[in-house]
Amino acid sequence: MRKVILSLFFCALNLVVLAQTEFKNLNYNDALAMAKAEDKMVFIDFYTDWCGPCKRMAKEVFPRKEIGDYLNSRYVCIQLNAEKDGKNLAKTLHVDAYPTFIVLDTTGHPLFRIVGGMDETRFINRMEENINPEFSPARVAERYASGERTPKVIEFYVSSLMRNGKYAEGIDVVEDYFNSLSNEQRMREENLFLYLRYTVDWNNDRAQFFIDHHDDFDGATKEKINKHFIFLYQNEIKRYFLGSIFQNKEFNDRQYQILKQKAILLPKEILKELKPVFKLIEYSAVADYEKYIKTCIVEFDKLDIYKQELLIENATRIINNMNYTSQWAVTKFARNQLNKRSPKAVIFTSKLLDGVP
Repeated sequence: MRKVILSLFFCALNLVVLAQTEFKNLNYNDALAMAKAEDKMVFIDFYTDWCGPCKRMAKEVFPRKEIGDYLNSRYVCIQLNAEKDGKNLAKTLHVDAYPTFIVLDTTGHPLFRIVGGMDETRFINRMEENINPEFSPARVAERYASGERTPKVIEFYVSSLMRNGKYAEGIDVVEDYFNSLSNEQRMREENLFLYLRYTVDWNNDRAQFFIDHHDDFDGATKEKINKHFIFLYQNEIKRYFLGSIFQNKEFNDRQYQILKQKAILLPKEILKELKPVFKLIEYSAVADYEKYIKTCIVEFDKLDIYKQELLIENATRIINNMNYTSQWAVTKFARNQLNKRSPKAVIFTSKLLDGVP
């Protein structure tokens, strides 16, 4: 029985290995030779040790099964450090941004390149539009103009518009497509790009549909759905937390209460982090700066580093709205935190505090 269990374990382990992108330990010439023998192309990931997006691609994208299945079947894949073992080739191929992904034929002729980090769906789409004539930007534009409205055509067409700076036109296409769908169609996995890539504002019909139905989407996409719901929620909370809603006189208590009620849909650990944030928002709403400052001091260490940064910036931004006592308290509070902050944040805060008590 023990042998059977071990056998199953190693089989499962092999499946995991095969599922991820298989980067060969080959030099450039050997990669070309293998590609020729296997009737494939060569895929090169040029990275550097200091590149954040490179590390995210290596950790979060290339290990995913769908990426491994896509690349392994079509390409001989290698990774080259553009400042070390791949320095000369990177110079020859004019690589000057990271990560840069280059696809070559078996003679070493570059077919196309993609620059920058991205999620797995966008990565496959960028690869496809370069290798599949039916998904080239020009062809997709033709298909859209002819009236074709399949999810893939919409996804590729909007992506092409956005990359060419036509943001408003791209969003119009997204809106028209979303409005043409039934509720059941809106929740299909093939249409997730409408939310995950093009819905960043809480206050529109597309976002509200996503929020109200986020528990109804396919279970296989649950992780992505929940992650984006958290992003949308925190992005909206930030507008209150930073005070921009109050400064622009856009605060609506009814809308805020609905937003606060929907926090129950968040994971418990995130909801716990938001409790002091709600207090600060509500004291800002009624301009009770004495309680605001006291809450800043008491709750500061309960916030994550990102919210601590935002809190101090907001406290110093609204300082001119306070009486002398509150100004003195917030100045003392902000200055006491300077030694815990990044050099850039210290400079920014010091400028805001210049000339106050």
